[in-house]
Amino acid sequence: MVALGVFLIAFTGYGATAYGSIITSITSEWNLNATVLGYMGSLSEFGSMFGAVILSIISNRLGVKKVLIGSVLIFCVFTFGQSVVNTPVLFAIFRFLAGVGFGGVIPLVISLLSEYAPKSSKSKSVAIALCGNQIGSIIASLLAIVILPRLGWRPVLWMAFVPILFLVFIIKLVPESAQYLVKHQETEKLKKVLERIDQDYTKKIDLEQLKTMSAEGIQPEKKVSYFALFNGRFILVTLLACIIYIMGLLFINGVIVWLPGVMVQNGFSLGSSLAFSIFLNVGTIAGTVVWGAVADRKGFKVLLPAIYGIGAVVLMLMGVKTNIIVLYLFVFLIGFFLFSAHSLVNAFVSQHYPEELRTSAVGLVNSVGRLGGIFGPTLGGLLLSANASISTWFITFGATGLIAAASFVAINLITKSKEAEIDKVDAVKG
Repeated sequence: MVALGVFLIAFTGYGATAYGSIITSITSEWNLNATVLGYMGSLSEFGSMFGAVILSIISNRLGVKKVLIGSVLIFCVFTFGQSVVNTPVLFAIFRFLAGVGFGGVIPLVISLLSEYAPKSSKSKSVAIALCGNQIGSIIASLLAIVILPRLGWRPVLWMAFVPILFLVFIIKLVPESAQYLVKHQETEKLKKVLERIDQDYTKKIDLEQLKTMSAEGIQPEKKVSYFALFNGRFILVTLLACIIYIMGLLFINGVIVWLPGVMVQNGFSLGSSLAFSIFLNVGTIAGTVVWGAVADRKGFKVLLPAIYGIGAVVLMLMGVKTNIIVLYLFVFLIGFFLFSAHSLVNAFVSQHYPEELRTSAVGLVNSVGRLGGIFGPTLGGLLLSANASISTWFITFGATGLIAAASFVAINLITKSKEAEIDKVDAVKG
């Protein structure tokens, strides 16, 4: 399941980076300006926002497996479809629809892994699966380096058809959600899934009890209003957390889509510009592993503002004229510090809320954060259309990282102040 998760999520990363790698080619073919290209880049994230919400809701009725396979088909067909259209309008529509599929894949894969992975390795399994984003991005850049000069931009998108070639195996290997099977009294199907995991599952799980619980109706968890996140105690933390997510996805999506194009526009060859994306994603994978381990031992309070701040400064330095070796190092460090840090934000935010509010808080800020993901490619295109210098381009995106770093510090100070007030009240009562 972890391998399947990596495989499927890799194509979401592939789609984003493939677009960035072909921007210079479709610019010349369709004579588009950077602003339009930025809008088109944002459409995939816009579709992903819809897909994440709508397909997750549908999965509660139809089952995670069916909707996951449907999501795969949607993003495969419409990403491949972008390679055969002849107008920018159709290309943009297909990017939006492919984004709908992308939006369904990641939450559904994570949902299945969270259900079936052993308790001791749930977080690790999800983290490994999410690395598929970077793996897909690396593959997209490597293929673009080879394919673009020889065959043009359209074959770069053909790779999206690969999951359909393995669709029979995906259907066979992906299990249905255990919660869905219990809820719909499909015990025999659940037994087959459990037997694949452990032949002696009956020693650990009482299916008859599960059936009884389902038949009687499991009491739903008490719903918590989102308004509770905006009361006097939590409002500043919630607003700052939203800023962190918006800024984080803004620079991630903006840089991923535009990095090769910006470097080409500033005199680098297409091959070396695509190599920047490879170094960025290698750095992101390395940073995810390192900072995840450090956070487990040292916590997030000092770590996150520090690595966001360092990464933001390095991103700004990308605009300084220097040799290509130093720039490759800078790009690796941007991935190692700034991009990888975003994977730790959920855990940081959840620590600043009581248990009953954590799920709602993380869900809210993730949803709001997609606004940054939508605007990132557009901002990059607007800067290029305004003939902004390379230093201005990187300073603008680096500034968003500094805003996020300052927001981490502010949240820490607010939480510390609130804790001090509570301790003071407790001392007076004592």
